[in-house]
Amino acid sequence: MSLLILPLIFIGFYLLGDRVVGPLRPVFATPFESFLIKTTLGLVAISLTTTGLAFLGGIYPATGWTLLGLIALASWKKIGALARQAMAWRPAATPPDSEKAHFRVFNGSVLALLGLLALILALAPPIRTDALVYHLAIPKAYLEHHGFINLPNNIYSFFPLLMEMVFLFAMTFGSEALPALVGLGMAGLLLAALAHYYQVGLAQGFAQPGRYRLWVPVLFFSVPTFWEVSASAYVDIALAGFIFFTFYAWDRWRLTRARSWFLFMAVFAASAWATKLTAFILIPLVVLGIAWVERQDNDARSTATKILAFGGIVLCFMAPWWARNFFIAGNPFVPLFMQVLGGADQINWDAERMMMMDQYVKSFGMGRGLLDFLRLPYNLTFHSQPHSLRFDGTLGGVTLLLLPALWGLWKTRSPVIRALGAACAVLMVFWFIYFQYIRFLAPVWTLLALLLVTGWERLMQHPKGAAVAAWRKAVPFLVATAVIYNLSVIADTWSHKDPLKYLTGQETRDQYLSRNVPRYPLYAAMNNQLAPDAKIFFVYMRNLGYLAERDFISDSVFEAHTLQEMLRQDSSPDGLHEQMKRLGATHIMFDFNFIFGPDAAFPQEERVAFKDFLNSHARRVAGENPFFLYAFVVD
Repeated sequence: MSLLILPLIFIGFYLLGDRVVGPLRPVFATPFESFLIKTTLGLVAISLTTTGLAFLGGIYPATGWTLLGLIALASWKKIGALARQAMAWRPAATPPDSEKAHFRVFNGSVLALLGLLALILALAPPIRTDALVYHLAIPKAYLEHHGFINLPNNIYSFFPLLMEMVFLFAMTFGSEALPALVGLGMAGLLLAALAHYYQVGLAQGFAQPGRYRLWVPVLFFSVPTFWEVSASAYVDIALAGFIFFTFYAWDRWRLTRARSWFLFMAVFAASAWATKLTAFILIPLVVLGIAWVERQDNDARSTATKILAFGGIVLCFMAPWWARNFFIAGNPFVPLFMQVLGGADQINWDAERMMMMDQYVKSFGMGRGLLDFLRLPYNLTFHSQPHSLRFDGTLGGVTLLLLPALWGLWKTRSPVIRALGAACAVLMVFWFIYFQYIRFLAPVWTLLALLLVTGWERLMQHPKGAAVAAWRKAVPFLVATAVIYNLSVIADTWSHKDPLKYLTGQETRDQYLSRNVPRYPLYAAMNNQLAPDAKIFFVYMRNLGYLAERDFISDSVFEAHTLQEMLRQDSSPDGLHEQMKRLGATHIMFDFNFIFGPDAAFPQEERVAFKDFLNSHARRVAGENPFFLYAFVVD
């Protein structure tokens, strides 16, 4: 069913985008460009519509079908034309080149294989932590309550949630797989846009433009971490897409100076920031891009007007989230600036934990000095590891092999190459200083992939000597070898998760989740054994709200905070019991290792006090080492 609904959703995105841009009468270079831009704008429009309905309490299981029906009614004439265009569409012809024919087939086969594996993974129940904690957990809570509610124990619920609103829209269709499939569809739009932009925007000066267009998406999508999160209901690939489409629209505006492309650029940039706060670096970059384009007109007033218009659009996208935060916590920017604007008395977060979180995020990576930056290509290639402080992901070796190709861009006079290089460099330095997670590199890698392939093709235009000619033949082979290595890493990840067991009926949903999410059996026990009005206090249970069918209390990121505060206030069994009652908790679920084990976050005296409390005021309901569920004894 999900695979039948997914095309309808993206057709709806396209039709809505077509209606939105219609009054602007934009001029597109190709029909495919029109499809990419309109579909992405339609996705943004659906997100904004869902946000508005959430504020009004209008989120119901029928919401998705209702919106698609309204879009179809408003665009019924366009549907027939769209069908005819789809039937008449043919991929852009590529000039024959026997030397590179096998390489093109290889790239196409890699993309097809990666797409198939990602599709199968997306069809299985979600299992990655961030999706279970907030990317899906927050939309699930909103759907259950028909709109926005205060989630004071989930700090991520106070961030902008543009893509989560798209996931919420997908959830209304009643299919668990649809949010991840829609996220994967956004990844598909990005990959198609990369190939298209390379052909029409960067390769036109080459002897055979377009022959390497598939190489660009392969360089991006074969990165193991990017591939995995694309099918896991994460927002990182969507963020990379919005940032790339911002550059795409900026370049088209630079060339045409059309108002429509300026507005598209502003909408995509605003969408990026409303998807993830880390994208705020894009805002000054766009301002600089506007000033750079406008410099030739020498009209300060026009430049200022455009910058103000851009800022106004960005503010319109962020205003709903700031208004929500102000209404709940009295601080529009919570969890930021809490030491000045407050908000700690309304949500389970404070300025001290915000500073600790900043330190925690900066603990990822392998240093932030100049030498560390110079060693970054090597460290990312050979030392990155998933679920580790070493970049929390896997990059693979393709990029390191191709880095010398950047020499082909040296002293280039192309303004678009210079702009690509400048944007890529700024985003890379920003990432290096603040967020050394592999998945946060996705926006950088979209631009870098374009630069690498362009540089390599420039070098190959004028080979000098037999050595260079030999290198020209060897590079595709070396890159293909590195891609195959990346595929082996992806295959290992895929086989470990083994979604086919679930999709072919060899495993139930519970069995699949139990195998891939160690804490799930205890969540299942909580859902099945406890009364609907139970309220469970989580301690080191990862706050997997998407899997919880009962109300719970938890601490974001630093999961021992509330229990530590209780033990400091009164560690006696009776004192802890009274504090649990004031908290409203009827049960407690915890990870034994982090309370009593060698990795415990509590000193010995607090461990003893908590154990005494469990022995005197609680009874074990379920669990198997190291995860346990206890019920508090009623007085």
